[in-house]
Amino acid sequence: MPAYKWFILAVAWTLFGALFFSWYAMGTLAVLLMELYQMDQTQYSICFTLPWLVAGILAFPSGIVADKIGVRMTATAGALITAFGTLLKAFSIEYSALIVAQILVGIGLGTALVNLPKLINAWFPPQQVGLATGLYMTAMMIWLSLGMTLAPFFQSWSSLNLVGGILTILAVVLFVAIVRDAPAGVVIPKANVIEGAKNSLKNKAIWGAALGTFVAMSGMVPFQALFPTAAFFEKGIDVATAGAIVAMITWAGCIGSFVFPAISAKTGGVKLYIILLSLSFSVLVYVGWILGSVPILWATITLAGFLAGGVIPHWMALPAYLPAVDQKMKPEWIGGAAGLLNTFLCIGAFISTPFIIAPIATASGFTTAFGISALLFAIQGMFALLILEPPKRK
Repeated sequence: MPAYKWFILAVAWTLFGALFFSWYAMGTLAVLLMELYQMDQTQYSICFTLPWLVAGILAFPSGIVADKIGVRMTATAGALITAFGTLLKAFSIEYSALIVAQILVGIGLGTALVNLPKLINAWFPPQQVGLATGLYMTAMMIWLSLGMTLAPFFQSWSSLNLVGGILTILAVVLFVAIVRDAPAGVVIPKANVIEGAKNSLKNKAIWGAALGTFVAMSGMVPFQALFPTAAFFEKGIDVATAGAIVAMITWAGCIGSFVFPAISAKTGGVKLYIILLSLSFSVLVYVGWILGSVPILWATITLAGFLAGGVIPHWMALPAYLPAVDQKMKPEWIGGAAGLLNTFLCIGAFISTPFIIAPIATASGFTTAFGISALLFAIQGMFALLILEPPKRK
């Protein structure tokens, strides 16, 4: 049934999104958590971004496992581990336990990110891959926005994580009951993920997407992680309001991640979209921070989020559609290409906040730090020149 593929996508969307709910609530609750766990800014930054590092490390191993036992079973196992980590945060206030819990969260993220292109490629034709990817990526945006926005309204950090753990378990149950790796009669080519990665290393389009997502996440994650704290200390904005403001990056980004891939699928010009959208986001976010009033921050960050939402789906769709436009790429290499792309994405998301942006904020203030962060996000446009355009929808 043609409509069933959208049902599969919706269920996978729910599972993917549940991984982010209580994790990104840490951004809004940074001040509280630093006191609760006796952390400094660097320790908090490491904890916040640690799941990205774990996901990057698991990019290839989880792809190999999925080739052996299937996407459904691999993603299910990873998500259950994430649920356990989330529940661990609900019942512990030791810093070491928080580190362990965030590692467990990253395991689920690693299995979900790298295997997405296989699932979409199996269920959707090349002309719909960009749209399907854009819709799928809204899960991350919507659920992490919910976490950042609703965090101050929970009775405690423990209750927030308890709800997050239960939501993840329910999403796993639904995923197991509904999702299959491919439609009946469709066989997903099996290949060594390492083979796919090796061939992808020879492809400039994959390199462009890998480096593009690396700097994109290096610029985006620090702003999401540090904005509530920065707004509280430097602008006098309460953390609940600051969390709601920065969550607009992803609330508005949900719309952008649907709108821009849908438009580019008809018009072409993916490279130009990436360049203009990333540059516009950086300018709006930094100008909004400089001006600093609450109404201006609401307006600039909301618009910036809408524009930025159209960027990442274009990058993430590349491995799945590339075999349709590049004779040097084979469909069985998609997993390896996605693994390479997600490794760079996750490492960029991890290293920037604790090792680049947070130290700059400590030494020179958040204005300088956010300037560097905005510059990193804008730089991704240069790497768009290396990619190929996807096939147009008819």
